Amino acid sequence: MYRKATARVGIDVGGTFTDVVLVTAEGEVHTAKVPTTPADRVIGAVAGFRRILEISGLPASSVGFIGHGSTMATNMVVEGTGAPSALVTTRGFRDILELRRIARHDRADLYDLSFSNPKPLVPRRHRFEVTERLNHRGEVMLPLDMADLEKVAEEIATSGVQAVAICFLHSFLNPEHERAAAALLSARLPNCFVTASHEINPEMGEYERTSSTVMNAMLGPVCARYIRNLGGGFADAGFNGELLFMTSNGGLAHADLVAARPVLLLESGPAGGVSAALRVCERIGSPDLILGDMGGTTFDVSLVRGARPELRTSSLLHSYTVRAPSIDIDSIGAGGGSIAWIDAGGGVRIGPQSAGADPGPACYGRGGARPTVTDCNLVLGYLDPETFLEGSFRLDLEAAREAIRVHLAEPLGIGIPEAAGTVRAVANALMAQAMRLMTVERGHDPREFTYLCCGGAGPVHAIDLARELEMRRVVVPPAPGLFSAVGMVVADRQVDRQAALERELSGLAESEIEQGFKELEADTRKVLLAGGAEGVDAVLQRRLDCRYAGQPDSISFEFPDQGYAAIRAAFEGAHRRLWNFDKPDQPVIVNNLRVEGRAPTGWRGDLRLASSGSAPEPWRERAVFAQDGYRRLPVYRRSDLPVGTVLPGPIVIEEQSSSILLGENDTARVDDALNLLIDL
Repeated sequence: MYRKATARVGIDVGGTFTDVVLVTAEGEVHTAKVPTTPADRVIGAVAGFRRILEISGLPASSVGFIGHGSTMATNMVVEGTGAPSALVTTRGFRDILELRRIARHDRADLYDLSFSNPKPLVPRRHRFEVTERLNHRGEVMLPLDMADLEKVAEEIATSGVQAVAICFLHSFLNPEHERAAAALLSARLPNCFVTASHEINPEMGEYERTSSTVMNAMLGPVCARYIRNLGGGFADAGFNGELLFMTSNGGLAHADLVAARPVLLLESGPAGGVSAALRVCERIGSPDLILGDMGGTTFDVSLVRGARPELRTSSLLHSYTVRAPSIDIDSIGAGGGSIAWIDAGGGVRIGPQSAGADPGPACYGRGGARPTVTDCNLVLGYLDPETFLEGSFRLDLEAAREAIRVHLAEPLGIGIPEAAGTVRAVANALMAQAMRLMTVERGHDPREFTYLCCGGAGPVHAIDLARELEMRRVVVPPAPGLFSAVGMVVADRQVDRQAALERELSGLAESEIEQGFKELEADTRKVLLAGGAEGVDAVLQRRLDCRYAGQPDSISFEFPDQGYAAIRAAFEGAHRRLWNFDKPDQPVIVNNLRVEGRAPTGWRGDLRLASSGSAPEPWRERAVFAQDGYRRLPVYRRSDLPVGTVLPGPIVIEEQSSSILLGENDTARVDDALNLLIDL
């Protein structure tokens, strides 16, 4: 359990920078940014921990908690760098990973005629069949052939794989065969990571369940090494407190849980930002937010409605299906480090290639020669080469100009500022479209939301994006470039559990539903307790997954606990919001029961960033490019703005990791939590 008398640290390992936030017992906040070390991310994370101790002047022994998030798991799936894995499945289902979900067009772009599916997660030579069979009720038709399984274990032992995924037909209703297979394979293959589908995704849908289980297997050995090395690195730096990991559901989990189920680490980094956004909701009294997190590699969009994040139970990652409870986040390759280029038709494109942390954008001076969004913002004056990261990381303006000249301006036949402005306009259009997909196409009006921007590049584009969607307010939280790391500090522990039913609602006794929920709640409390949440009352929320008979996909919604009529009404209300129709005469099928358990152990006090509290006076001017050329604007340091400050545009407000440009009719106000509230 978190010890209140000690400091807390949040570490978010991104694609370009590793962000570190330390909060003392009194709520004083210290921040640091260090370069991510892609070859071994542990090095950068430990360096960030040591750096934050230097900045705060505190010994490592005073830190009782570290919350950690990373994009590592996502990167491994996308880049295909997970551990070599084997699949053991029911005889006749060896090729499920290649058949995929053809009838539902499981592909990244339905209208791309040249689209090719990525290669299967497991090559065919490493996919093994065993004799066993359950029927659709979970009843045994063919017992598990243990001799068959012994032969498979011998083949796997000489195959060179490091992990084994077990996925048998209908095991989500009866895991008996999978448990027996997992026990035998674990005994015969002591050096392999063994995982079974009933532990990862006990749910109908053979391809989705198999894909998720295999993904967990691929991540297992690498993530286990990372978790072990990370803990050792922190220990060498003097840390002897509690290390928890941000999971895709926006909560923190113990190392043992994520080591067994590393699929929970997908979307780990962006989920931290949503956790922090929930605290901002509480502060500003605005329950509906659009969160835009623009980092070095991607732009991540998510919604908070009614002070709760939007959730999903299934998603596509690089065209692979993964099922795990996660915050609904859409990502596009439009980060600060995304490379701008010209396609064959002469159009300006951005990403998905990124300069990353090494060599990084051209302006980093590390050998990068391709122009990025950051290079263009620097040339346009939205960033200052001398004050970036408070002057500790000088940017090379001439290198940025040269990269833009060679690769954009001259091929397009325009000037360097005009080329940079074109890239910025394209980036804004891509990000605005991502925000529309998250709102308008799901039945939400973005004008009814507040835009909360974060990430190092988030504020730089925030005003333009809000105007594009006709939003009236932008919120810039304190330390926006480290917002996800703040989320690691303020997030609670969270555990999700589910059980499959696959029964028609009208044929279910209320006692069956109640008994199922009670069993899940007991298991949830047990896992939270094992993860260190002793002495804390868990907050449990029940959810149901339902669909109309004949539909392939279910909808997840909060359990109303008021009988069949209320369940059906809640499902049909969710169905109308999502699809704009319902079918009152169609039977409703209950797919799954779900329980979300949250132990409220995150930081709840006031966060106090260092501020001079002096009179708000501009400390310099900066030339910013507009349609009619460069214009000099006053620049304010955010640390000079005390609570209650009101500033009209046009001005620039800059801080350690970002800056924001206010237009002619914009007004910024600093609230009592040091959020910057900008009315457009």
